[in-house]
Amino acid sequence: MFRFKLYFIFLLLLAAINSSAQDVNYQAIKPDQKLVVNNIYIKGNKITKRFIILREIEVKKGDTLTERTLMNRLKESRYNLLNRSLFNFVNIKPIITSSNKVNIYVSVVERWYVWPIPIIKYTDLNFNAWWVKKEISRIDYGINLRVNNFRGRMENLVVLLQDGFNKSVQLSWEVPYVNKKETWGLGFKAGAVINHETDYINLDDKLVFFGETNKFIKKNLFVTLTATYRPGFKKLNSFYLSYDNYNFADTLLALNPSFAYKRSKFSYLSLRYNFKLDYRDYAPYPLDGYYFELDFHQYGLGLLGSGVNFLTAYVLYDQYFPIHKPWYFAYNVTVRTELNRYSPYFLKKGLGYAPTTLRGYQLYVINGRWMTLFHSNLKYELIPKKVVQVPFIHSEKFGKLFYSVYVNLIFDAGYVSDHQTYRENPLANKLIYGTGLGLDFVSYYDTVIGLEYTINRENEKNFFISLVAPI
Repeated sequence: MFRFKLYFIFLLLLAAINSSAQDVNYQAIKPDQKLVVNNIYIKGNKITKRFIILREIEVKKGDTLTERTLMNRLKESRYNLLNRSLFNFVNIKPIITSSNKVNIYVSVVERWYVWPIPIIKYTDLNFNAWWVKKEISRIDYGINLRVNNFRGRMENLVVLLQDGFNKSVQLSWEVPYVNKKETWGLGFKAGAVINHETDYINLDDKLVFFGETNKFIKKNLFVTLTATYRPGFKKLNSFYLSYDNYNFADTLLALNPSFAYKRSKFSYLSLRYNFKLDYRDYAPYPLDGYYFELDFHQYGLGLLGSGVNFLTAYVLYDQYFPIHKPWYFAYNVTVRTELNRYSPYFLKKGLGYAPTTLRGYQLYVINGRWMTLFHSNLKYELIPKKVVQVPFIHSEKFGKLFYSVYVNLIFDAGYVSDHQTYRENPLANKLIYGTGLGLDFVSYYDTVIGLEYTINRENEKNFFISLVAPI
């Protein structure tokens, strides 16, 4: 995926001379005039079903609205369509046909939906951690076949085949709507992951690995069933029922008695609930709006005799402010807690695992019973959003693209409370923080490439690369 995103930069350099401002203007309508939606016309959806697009539009045929309400709903409708990751461009235009009737014209540029993505994956915590060692032998390889918008119904089908140092086979299928009202969806995911190497303990806030080249030391078989409920446009409820079977090498328990529940083989069921409230203008790289997420995950239901009983809770709030163009500000607050006094090491996901990262501490993992994180960006729009046409690529799916560049002033802070292993991990139970400068490149297909130079509380200076929005 990293190489694929670099390909976009190559296209931009070739197309820069053809750049032009994006045109998403609406036809002017008289203020306070009440209008009746006469019809909704859609073009550009060669694969996407019409009902999928209509589901995201916040007006229906026959609705009577004031001009102000109509324009606000069309604006939100465009955000809805862009945030489904189905289209590179969306244009919505109302045109009056008589004294009080209006037609809505929706024009979309669809993405390419079938991606046989090569897997070149590092076994370490993240790219920055792998780059410190640069060990080619710790690379996994394979193919990750993603069929987005499968059957034109916004379904996602994924087949993953991975070989190399660690091996994996996975299959998943997500169907967003299975009922007439288009509110309930279903999903399925199953697979196996087997590892020659895994981390078994955290020392000095770094993962310590153990591996054997001639046998697998960790095996995981899993199945997850998902049900989603989306009654409107901005709220999404997700319910998960999972089965996991683990098989660990006895050596892992000998190295760390707290690695698991004093057993090398066990199975358990899990329940998880996730709620999302999304009012962001463009989810891959928001500049305006807010986002809220709540998550509860219960590991172990007491049905398979495994002894697993572990509950986590997670809350996230993001806020994005346009200050005065070209200046923007964003911040978020994250709280995660483990509601059991004891938790096995292999289930811990402390600070350092996505999405609970802290800039300046990307090379660390800080485990604990609860954590609080704060991220902030003061953002300057260095290159405003441009639309370009690559001269020799005639397909709009690739030839028509956009890009923008932002400079960020970073400040993050966090606190992790740990009463199990704090003696071996000095960053726990203290306020940590990092600051620095970042440069973000944003383009189509949800591409975000970030370059960051940070300084943390320990006065460590580092350069990092990221492939997601900083907040």
